[in-house]
Amino acid sequence: MKFTNYRNPSLISFIVLMLFFAIDISLLSTNSYGGNKVEYLYEIKEATVLNPQIFEGTGLFGTNLFGGYTNVSLFTLPLPNSVGSTQMGNAITEISFPGKRINFDRHFRNSVKNMDVSEVFMPLVSKDVIGVGQPRRFTLYDFKKKIHRTFTITQDISETISKVVAADTLQQLFLFEIGGHTGNSPSPWDISSSLMLMDLSSETAKLVKEIPVERYFLWYVVGDKNFLYRYKTQQLRVVDMNLEPSHHPLAETINKIKSDVNFLRITAHPTMPFAILHGGKSDEVIISWDNNRPKNVHYLLGKKITISKFLFSPDGKWLAFEVDGESAKQTYVMPVSEKYPNYLGSPIQIADDYFNDNKYAWTTNPISFVGSSGRKIYRCDLENRDFPEKGKMSFHDYVVQEDLKKLTKEKRQGLGK
Repeated sequence: MKFTNYRNPSLISFIVLMLFFAIDISLLSTNSYGGNKVEYLYEIKEATVLNPQIFEGTGLFGTNLFGGYTNVSLFTLPLPNSVGSTQMGNAITEISFPGKRINFDRHFRNSVKNMDVSEVFMPLVSKDVIGVGQPRRFTLYDFKKKIHRTFTITQDISETISKVVAADTLQQLFLFEIGGHTGNSPSPWDISSSLMLMDLSSETAKLVKEIPVERYFLWYVVGDKNFLYRYKTQQLRVVDMNLEPSHHPLAETINKIKSDVNFLRITAHPTMPFAILHGGKSDEVIISWDNNRPKNVHYLLGKKITISKFLFSPDGKWLAFEVDGESAKQTYVMPVSEKYPNYLGSPIQIADDYFNDNKYAWTTNPISFVGSSGRKIYRCDLENRDFPEKGKMSFHDYVVQEDLKKLTKEKRQGLGK
């Protein structure tokens, strides 16, 4: 913080100044839980900018570049340098980025009816397979074998698939969250849910196990565990992929701080021992269950902004998120590395725009972030970029190296002391 140097202040000025110090410092550094100080890691106004490619405009004969489609949903494909969409014709459309161009190729045309009503995407079930969920059915698409299999998960017209994860890809076991009206109330919000473990190894889906879940619950996957969080009461329980009671060190960490940190959502790194709690009344915080690191809880980016839609890259080296500030909405990434005291590096703006749910995804080979907004598609390549030490290290490693130099020089986050 930068303070003005006041000389011989009056009593009133002195009191006002002290109040300013107390309020400002409390906002920035003195929140605490369990006697530990909570700190903000970064200031969003300090973010650097990476300019993305932006594809828009018209194609041949004045037609729209995307064939008249707007705000198309996106998901990761098991194909290099590509994302997919089910909303550009009754097919899975491969959107790829050769050179400085954008290409559209159709796969699995008319494999199911009304593919564009897809609501749940499960990219990268395995190396070559993705899953696409519709209200009551689920389809597995194998891009290598060029075959697809469709399963009816529920026949109740009042129920829909809300979410799906792979429980065991070898055994073809999948976990589905199914939601539907209880029928016991005239209120449209009287919804009941359950988790269903389904065997999709044969032609028809077989129910292996089902557990009901309480109202006001949210479901998150952390490693090979399932976190069931009832946010109304802040109750958290853990089950394994077979829906049997289990435990996880993250749950123990959350239970120690949940009275001080209000959150709705949990976004955990796929391999490193840290997670972000967000979506509640508190600012977004990062916590770790690594016994070799401090147990302090850290706010990410301070007050007056809302951070949402956290999404780790497939290789786990980047974290994308969106910021809803006082004047604008932008999309950012943070580098991820164990070299940082708190795993996350300084924010980098990659788009002066934001993307609705299911309107953004990552590509592999190279790693790049792709977002769909209106008649535009944004792409930020995070591998093939010009930088001073290109050829000696990856762009990610260079960003981490230079960022750590800056943080050490400024003696931030315990570095340089």
